[in-house]
Amino acid sequence: MRSLSFRLNIIIISLMSITLLFVGLYVADLVKKVYTDTLATQLFREATVIGVYLENQPFNRGQIDQQVERFASDEHSRITLIDIEGNVLADTEAEPQEMNNHRDREEIIEALNSGDGQAIRYSNTLDQRMVYVAHVLNNSRGDPIGVVRLSMSIQKIDDFIHNLWFSLTFGIGSALLLTIIVSLFVSRYVTKPLEKITAVARKITEKKFDTRVHIRSKGEIGQLADALNFMASSLESQMIEIKQNEEKLFGVLNNMTSGVILIGESRRVLFVNSAIGQFLGYSEQSLIGKLHTEAGMNLGLSKLIARCFQTGEKIRDEAHIYFPNELIVDASLAPYTTEHGEVKGVVIVLHDITAIRRLEKIRSDFVANVSHELKTPITSIKGFAETLLDGAIDDPDISKQFLEIIYNESDRFHRLINDILDLSQIEQKKLPLRIERVDIFKLIEDIVQSLQEKMNRKELVYERPIDDTPIYMEGDCDRLRQIIINLIDNAISYTAEKGRITVEVEELSDQVVLKVRDNGIGIPHADRDRIFERFYRVDKGRSRNSGGTGLGLAIVKHLVESHHGTIRIESEEGQGSVFILQFPKAQPHN
Repeated sequence: MRSLSFRLNIIIISLMSITLLFVGLYVADLVKKVYTDTLATQLFREATVIGVYLENQPFNRGQIDQQVERFASDEHSRITLIDIEGNVLADTEAEPQEMNNHRDREEIIEALNSGDGQAIRYSNTLDQRMVYVAHVLNNSRGDPIGVVRLSMSIQKIDDFIHNLWFSLTFGIGSALLLTIIVSLFVSRYVTKPLEKITAVARKITEKKFDTRVHIRSKGEIGQLADALNFMASSLESQMIEIKQNEEKLFGVLNNMTSGVILIGESRRVLFVNSAIGQFLGYSEQSLIGKLHTEAGMNLGLSKLIARCFQTGEKIRDEAHIYFPNELIVDASLAPYTTEHGEVKGVVIVLHDITAIRRLEKIRSDFVANVSHELKTPITSIKGFAETLLDGAIDDPDISKQFLEIIYNESDRFHRLINDILDLSQIEQKKLPLRIERVDIFKLIEDIVQSLQEKMNRKELVYERPIDDTPIYMEGDCDRLRQIIINLIDNAISYTAEKGRITVEVEELSDQVVLKVRDNGIGIPHADRDRIFERFYRVDKGRSRNSGGTGLGLAIVKHLVESHHGTIRIESEEGQGSVFILQFPKAQPHN
């Protein structure tokens, strides 16, 4: 494609050439016309003078040649005298008898009709171009008796025009050369800024919005450059704002715990956030561009997507995902449509409600378990009370036995109610903690002494920490006592006779680690994740017979967390268990 500079030069040179050519033609034609008209006017004047003379003199054929010759010598022109029939009577340049009849000559016909005539044509007699003027001769009665014709060569005019054209050609050539030089300068002056503007415009299309046009022009091109710079600045600001908003949007989407999927019109995945990998087990890059049926979508989820495309309506439903983890998700699907209602894609938001459903199940189980746990002692108390009322009270041995059972069940009932109330307060963060500096070794020794009789009944061996250097931590002494009692009591309940229970304490740089170890029955792998649930028992019969409420470990877990600690369990079925607690270390006193 030709450059603007080249086309501009061609246009300027062409316009200048055409203009100069027309000016030259016009000047040449004007000069020729003026010269010819001047010559014709002069010849008419001379013809009129000769005509006046000849009209006052009778045609004397003997003297006519002499008269014509005399006029020719005075006027320096060719004179021809013609009669009314067109016969040549006299001519200053040729023999009359050798000349043709002139009745059909243009100037003769015009003169006979109107008195004067004029023509320009090539003369065969003289072999050159001539200008002819004719004047009619009338007798005394006003009747035409002949025509006097004067002619003069216009070769001088042609020569002058030829010389004029030579001069014009030289002038036109010089003007064209000057025009080329000027046009090159003008085109460069005009196109150079345009080239800069074009280059900047191209960079803007390449999203390089920091590019600017730097030119000094003050006219329209300068205004264009200013407009382009303003547009680039505006686009740069808008793109920065768009990028910031995009970063904010992606930041929000990628930090959401909910999964977000965008499905395009072609049913292919256009966008997923980082959380979606936790739901589907695939990376973002591996999902983009795939059909939703090929992108690891759950069958139920794919059906919801297809239904949303088909109906164009919002859908909210639960879906089960089985890979890579078993999840229950709340799927919200919304179509995005054109202004004509055509579905262009679907946005899916997945919320993991597995924990919610699990909590709902735990709550349901809790209600059922509480009902069952409360029902058992109440039923027992009621049954033995009815037996006593039916007459067993009269037997001292039986009544004492039954009253002891009623007392034990009432005590168990009381402990259960207290544990439920404690757990409720702990979960609602309403249980106040009296934080103090606690010697953990001394606390453990006090607890072991209080449980010694219970351990002796099963002939259990207690192994105390070897190093009894005081280790301090900050916490509520009563609640820490409750934690350790629950764990040691739990170890006693699930350890066979003559078993072994160990309590270990380790002081690290920033925390205190407490381990309660036993070599009891252990915990099956399937039960470990649920061991801290309320009313969950690994061996339900053993726990209930030992007087446990089923809430001990749930209370322990919440109390440990309220002290900013953690608890975990390591266990092998048949080999025993170890509960590992980690608490923040107490800051040393100054």
